[in-house]
Amino acid sequence: MDTRDTRRELGRSVRLLADEERWLFVGLVAGAAGYLIWLAGTGVAVSQVADVVVGAYTVDPWSTEAAGLAAAFAVLWVLLPSAVAVRYVVGNLTNLRGNVEQCYRFDRPLVALAPPLAVLAVAVGAGAVRGVATWYVLALLGVANVLLLVRTVAYGYRVYSLSAPRLLQALVFVSAVVATTATVSRAASLGGQAALVEAAAARYGVGELVFGEVTRAGLTAPLLPLVAVATPAALALAYVWVQLFASLLVRIRRPDVPRSAIRAGQRYPQVVQPGTTDRLAMGTAPDDGSDAGSADGPADAGPDGSDPGSDESGSAGSGEDPVEPAGQTRVFTPPEDADDVSPEAASGATGGAGERAVKNEFCPICGETYAADADRTNCPNCNAVLDRD
Repeated sequence: MDTRDTRRELGRSVRLLADEERWLFVGLVAGAAGYLIWLAGTGVAVSQVADVVVGAYTVDPWSTEAAGLAAAFAVLWVLLPSAVAVRYVVGNLTNLRGNVEQCYRFDRPLVALAPPLAVLAVAVGAGAVRGVATWYVLALLGVANVLLLVRTVAYGYRVYSLSAPRLLQALVFVSAVVATTATVSRAASLGGQAALVEAAAARYGVGELVFGEVTRAGLTAPLLPLVAVATPAALALAYVWVQLFASLLVRIRRPDVPRSAIRAGQRYPQVVQPGTTDRLAMGTAPDDGSDAGSADGPADAGPDGSDPGSDESGSAGSGEDPVEPAGQTRVFTPPEDADDVSPEAASGATGGAGERAVKNEFCPICGETYAADADRTNCPNCNAVLDRD
């Protein structure tokens, strides 16, 4: 079996860490610093507002005012930063049209997960050698797991089977919620709210989870930070396993799928049958005009379980990828005063020089008519790639 393409893509996957993926490491460092500043600033500000609005309040015994204050901090310290994290990750993984960036469009999407898995193995090995999960070991594990989750989101956009962007965004949100909660449990004193956090944990019966420790196989670690570190990897690996199972079902069913239903950057698998005879430039379409089962991929099923196919040379709807032109129909719309047009003018309008006479174009995929534009490459309605014969 020829593995040259796999090795080439694996090298490209590693190079992403030092090139296109620098945004992730910058975001982790800047986000951590900014989040601690946010904790301190909002903790003091909300406390001062509470003193003015409700006056003195107690956390032991638990009071209604304390519950309201805890809810406000849950929004400010957990939910809002988590939503910002999701927006940051998705915004850097996708282009302006919401499709995965070109750098993550691997022919074998599973190679994207190899580098973070290697870093994760190194972090686990370091923890095992030390015999205790120190903070720097937890930090290394956290970075590796965040990278694994981010690559899994890109993988999920790229594959065909079980490619659900909303689900992928939900995985990032859940991971961010656990991480921010763990940070609050250790850094609430920055905003002067340590007593409130401890009282809230005791009030709702999660004190052992928030402040406890766990010992397994000779390793000791704070429980909630360890859960926060492990959550991204657990969610990512769970998604990958379910996706692999879903891809197996697709291979068995071989469903009919219109090419126009595939997002730009998403692999069109050869194991599904094309649901339309209209040729779309979803990559490298055959030169003989025949309708292939895969617009852009190898004939054999790939090892990633996501159904083979590739759009390395471009996908429908992606304004940045070169594409092979495919079918388009121009419709001539006569001017309103057609009765007054001379035969010579009419002949010129329908000839090669009458560019103004071409008023509308018709998309053979969605059936919509739209204003003619010489520079247009995609249907504005369904985003299909148009032919310029």
